[in-house]
Amino acid sequence: MFRVSKVVTAVIVAGTVLFGHAGQAAAQTPTTTSTVKTTTTSSTSTSTTLLPHPFSDATAACIRQARSAFKDCLNAGTEGSTCSTQFQTDFANCFAAGAGVSCAKKCVTKEQTCVGSAPTTKKTCRKACAKVNRADVKACGRIADGDNIWAGGDAGCLTTAQANLELCRFACSEAELSCRIALRFCVANCANL
Repeated sequence: MFRVSKVVTAVIVAGTVLFGHAGQAAAQTPTTTSTVKTTTTSSTSTSTTLLPHPFSDATAACIRQARSAFKDCLNAGTEGSTCSTQFQTDFANCFAAGAGVSCAKKCVTKEQTCVGSAPTTKKTCRKACAKVNRADVKACGRIADGDNIWAGGDAGCLTTAQANLELCRFACSEAELSCRIALRFCVANCANL
């Protein structure tokens, strides 16, 4: 019997993650509405986020060589900050002289700033997750008896709140990865060799 309840709970959590926040309970805030007469026209557009374009062969080879030199520097026992500074310079020089190098340096500087602020970002993010979770749990307590919006009543609501909390915490833990991804998209705009 215990095993069946674990399976049911896992299915509910998986469904919540797959289907998003479709039934998330949240604290209500009063709103005011006003009527505004507008005329709109309809148009269709598609927006897609494409992966950064691949580097030219020369730039890609230069970046591989810079990474190899960085690993060799670390393996030689040199201080990490010295190796990192040298890698950043070598990486930027793998782009077209002038504008390409300047662009790459700006991207690397943004990434270093982002990575440096990641611990603070994580802390702030986790506090926000906890605050939202408290509001969700409080809202779960307000579900009226007999309300069948939630498949499991209060238990279903609390399971959804817990799944949302875990998903939020996971997103917070990926702060450094977001910095690295931003670097990839940033250097995609820099001129290659």
